Formats: sequence, C-alpha cells, structure tokens
Amino acid sequence: MNETPETGPAATVREDKAPDSTPGSIPARPRQRGRRLLIILFVVSLVVAVAAAAVTGALLLHRSHWPRVAAHPLRATVFGLHPGQCFNSLPNGIAGAHAVPCRQPHDGEIYGAFRVAGQHWPGTAALGSQARLGCQARLTGYLNPQLDTSGLAESYAYPNQGAWAAGEHMVICEIRGTQGRLTGSVRASRP
Repeated sequence: MNETPETGPAATVREDKAPDSTPGSIPARPRQRGRRLLIILFVVSLVVAVAAAAVTGALLLHRSHWPRVAAHPLRATVFGLHPGQCFNSLPNGIAGAHAVPCRQPHDGEIYGAFRVAGQHWPGTAALGSQARLGCQARLTGYLNPQLDTSGLAESYAYPNQGAWAAGEHMVICEIRGTQGRLTGSVRASRP
C-alpha cells in the first residue's frame, strides 16, 4: 500500500523565509536601525566636538582681553611714575595711579624720587622721616618760583614692609592741589 502524506489543514507545513535572504543573514530592518544609530551617534559626537571647540575659542578670545597682571605689585601705583610726570589716581578709592599729560586736569605731579639705602626694613617711622626730609629737599629746586603755592600740598609715598620685601625701596615725592585738580606743570622752566 502506498501511503501518501495527508494534506489538509492539520498537516500544513510552512517554511518562513525572508524574501531574498540567505541562511545566516541579518534581517533588513535591524540592519537599517543599526546604521541609523551609528549615523546619529556620529552626528551627536560631531556637534559636541564643534561646540567644545567654539567654547574653547570663545574662552581664549575672552581671556586675551582680561587685564594683564602687573609684573611688579606696585607697577600701577605712583611707584611706577617718574619726576615730571603728572598723574590721576584710580577712581573709587582704588590704590593706584596712571600718568596723564600735565596739560590735562590731573590729581598730582611727581616732583622727586629717591632710593632709600639699606637692605633691611627700617620701620615705618624711620622710613617716613627719611621720605619727608628727602622730599622737602627736592621741592625747592623743582617748583616754579613764580607759582602761587597757596593751593598746593606736598606729599610722599614710601613702600610698606611688604613692598620693601618685594624689592621696592623708592620714595616718591608728589605735589597735589588742595582746591581741586591741577592743570599744567608746577615745574620750574629750564633755561
């Protein structure tokens, strides 16, 4: 007897094969998702790298406009000025001064400068006394004898202990106006 396999609804044999696929290959949908994911990751990485470069560039550009730190702690003070220079003090009570032309209104004029001898800190009282005597000796030779001195006041600046330790041993002699700013130099004209 010949028996034939039954064919009918109970004996249906079905093979599910993806069209155009070979055994062992990855189905098309997951492969496309993987590519999309790789492309998205690449684009995100690229955007992050460009953003990081832009931020770094902006910081470096902004940094170049930051004020430079003075090489010497007293550079922006009267200790950086020389006799004959007029100056304005920094605004809002900030310690410091910057040179301006004497023909412009200014806070004061440097009329003398001298170095104090010695390596060891002499103390505030001794240094103040040396500064006063040294500046008074220089004032007469500097001032224009025809100038009305009633509106002028002399002063001096000398280094504190920290500035002395940093190597600043100069005394700076200043003349200032008592009734506002000065205009023009108080210096005697040279023959």
